[in-house]
Amino acid sequence: MNEETDLTQSFEAEILSILHSDSSPENKISLLDEYHDYELSQTLLAMTHDDRHRFFLLFKPDVIANIIAQLAPHDVIPILNEMHLSDAGKILNEMQGDDLVDLLQAFATRDERVTFLSLINIEKRNSIKRMIDYDETVVGSIMNNNYVEIDSASTVKAAIKTLVQSAPKVEFVNNIYITENHLLTGVLSLKEIISAGNQPDRPIADIMTINLISVFPTTPKAEAIQLMKDYDFYLLPVIDHERMLLGVISFDDITEAIDTESDTDYAKLAAVSDITINEDAETVFTTVKKRFPWLIVLLAFDLGTSSIVAGFGATLTALPMLALFMPLILNMAGNTGTQSLGVIIGLFSRNKLNEKKTIWQHLLKEMLVGIFDGLVIGILLFAMVLGIKTVGGSTFSEAFPFALVIGTAIAVALAVSTLSGAVVPLIVKLFKIDPAVASGPFITTIDDIVALVIYFGLAILMLGNLL
Repeated sequence: MNEETDLTQSFEAEILSILHSDSSPENKISLLDEYHDYELSQTLLAMTHDDRHRFFLLFKPDVIANIIAQLAPHDVIPILNEMHLSDAGKILNEMQGDDLVDLLQAFATRDERVTFLSLINIEKRNSIKRMIDYDETVVGSIMNNNYVEIDSASTVKAAIKTLVQSAPKVEFVNNIYITENHLLTGVLSLKEIISAGNQPDRPIADIMTINLISVFPTTPKAEAIQLMKDYDFYLLPVIDHERMLLGVISFDDITEAIDTESDTDYAKLAAVSDITINEDAETVFTTVKKRFPWLIVLLAFDLGTSSIVAGFGATLTALPMLALFMPLILNMAGNTGTQSLGVIIGLFSRNKLNEKKTIWQHLLKEMLVGIFDGLVIGILLFAMVLGIKTVGGSTFSEAFPFALVIGTAIAVALAVSTLSGAVVPLIVKLFKIDPAVASGPFITTIDDIVALVIYFGLAILMLGNLL
């Protein structure tokens, strides 16, 4: 049992012990307040229905909302279903907008979604419905409509008062957004407004920053991720084309988006349609459904590989020793192609290949890497084959051309495969398709075809006298 498991069981046992104790409700609340919301949320999952009911009676809806926000949406749904609808509604109305969107989208049926959406007050409900309508690839789907907004005509004193009143209701107070008729005009950091506290009558307009970085709700998540990385932002405002402030996206939303994007790219690189697995809902059939279409496509490619081998059957019959090194050359070519693919997908995700100059520089670098790797591996393999053939009884004049074919084949195959691992995603992107679909299995299969053609072509060319 690892240290993390020990720690989890430790705080779960302590929290449950407090809950089951004979202490007064006030004392229980005081003791439970010492634990982080994450620890309380994880213990919720370990509780019985009666335990959870007892736990919820201790806290106000806003506290419970913060606790269950730490859980994955599919873990929250059974907890909400245990509650009376009126109690669930009080909690939902205290949750942040982005968390509500994730939760509502996790419901299995539309009827369930409508039922719980109807429990939310009309203003928040309309906002949530707009966020749900956005595609999950854009920032509108993860923006939070809960933020500190101050009128541009305010003084420092009035702004601090508004900040104090708003702070308990919002998730982050790192930035205070200055608006005029709800149009975004400036921003202040928490540090800036506190630093100006000794000038209570100073207009906010005098100290706010007007050179703003913002995004639209239709801005791709990947672009917002890059902006927050580049500028080291905790919050990023979301506006419409008239500069009306619609919401903000926070670093925790972006972190989740980065994780999701990484999982998605990993799934594509592995040639599966979805990397997300819910162990309770996942069945053999659903898993097969995700993977089978890709296997059918890859089967068509692999038939091409088999056809090439069959086409060179006479060559293999005449020189059966060629078959011994064929798996080695194919595997090495596939490995270098996948390495090159992984690098370029990473560069795409960080928007590092947006100019022709950088693309050509990257392709040149990959080509040089492929040539160098090919030469080194080719020389090593040439020496190994030469040694094996000589030890096996062949003369140097007999072993040399065969070793030269193997060494040259792998050198050329590695160089071409490394370059193809970079070129194929670029071609895919040119056709407006996500380059991650140029996944590992596809690159490997393409490299197999190229390597076989090179291998057998060189064998026929250089060992023709033995055929």
